[in-house]
Amino acid sequence: MTTSKPLALACLLALSARAADNALPINPQGSNPSDARRTAIVVATEKAAPSVVSITVRRSAVVAYGNPFFQDPFFDLFGPQYRRKEMSSLGSGVIVSKEGYILTNSHVVGGGEEGGELEGITVTLPDGRQLQAKLIGADGANDLAVVKIKAPDLPVASLQEKPDNLIGEWVVAIGNPYGYLIGDTKPTVTVGVISAVNRSFSSNSDIHYHNMIQTDASINPGNSGGALVNADGKVIGINTFIFTGGGQSQGSIGLGFAIPIQKAKLVMDELIKYGRIREFTTGIYADPNIDENRPGVAVAGVDRGSPGEKSGLKVGDLIYEVAGKRIATLQDIQDVFKLFQVGESVEIQFQRGNEKRKTSILLEEKPHKTKIF
Repeated sequence: MTTSKPLALACLLALSARAADNALPINPQGSNPSDARRTAIVVATEKAAPSVVSITVRRSAVVAYGNPFFQDPFFDLFGPQYRRKEMSSLGSGVIVSKEGYILTNSHVVGGGEEGGELEGITVTLPDGRQLQAKLIGADGANDLAVVKIKAPDLPVASLQEKPDNLIGEWVVAIGNPYGYLIGDTKPTVTVGVISAVNRSFSSNSDIHYHNMIQTDASINPGNSGGALVNADGKVIGINTFIFTGGGQSQGSIGLGFAIPIQKAKLVMDELIKYGRIREFTTGIYADPNIDENRPGVAVAGVDRGSPGEKSGLKVGDLIYEVAGKRIATLQDIQDVFKLFQVGESVEIQFQRGNEKRKTSILLEEKPHKTKIF
């Protein structure tokens, strides 16, 4: 049986129309037209935003001020004049437990350049509640801090368990760039993608940022300590800093960075349990003498029963890469290990004779009278 061309064309058009209907569904009769607006971004925001809070930190310091009588030398006899200066700063935080623990940045609760004594911390929830918070601890080297509030029915963020972030996937940055000064306690939401992962930086203030998540979602001053959230509504990072355009341009230019939530949680657990970040040891001693013909650091000694011995390293091994960083000097290896803490595993590549090998070393708490690598 043959089919005429007009009939075949009619069937093709009918099939095309049916396929188009399936590809671009129209809201069926009786459905809510607004359902089409409830994207994954909206749902993720609804899940995470209630747990992102505004943090107001109050500090005070005694400062000297100038001669109130201009340059009259008579009044210099009375010495400098002092007064107590009150200061406040704003930031963001994420409620991560029903007990009221909040993750934020150390620079949010710290004294910064002005220093001063901590007078108090106020946390404002998106539902309008204002609560006094206690500083549990701060880790300046990793720019993380933990504060705690007490209240019933706290909204708790859902945290990503494993770092399976995808470059190019949608993310939401949630924070309080103006605190609650704009008359609304609800946080601000910006959207972007994950631009890169595993970015590492060190600052002049001895802060070491490791494996940072880079995003082009707008992050501005006051967003620090807020949440970077994936499309599942899970917190994948703590928004920390941005690169600006320099000069008068202080806003976001699409280069924002967040500390991975796995690292933040590790620091938080240390601060809650010990009130500090414990020192670690590798049990490995390095030869400070560098052979220019063999770039890397030679192992000069390994303590018995130490993490170094458990990893299989031996005297004479030449370490040339740690955590993906090339090692040329003893300073290089010391700088890399500053990025880690007790309980973390560090990948090491080394050469034994003419053979290149790979191992991992699990960092343990430093016993007394033991050197850190």
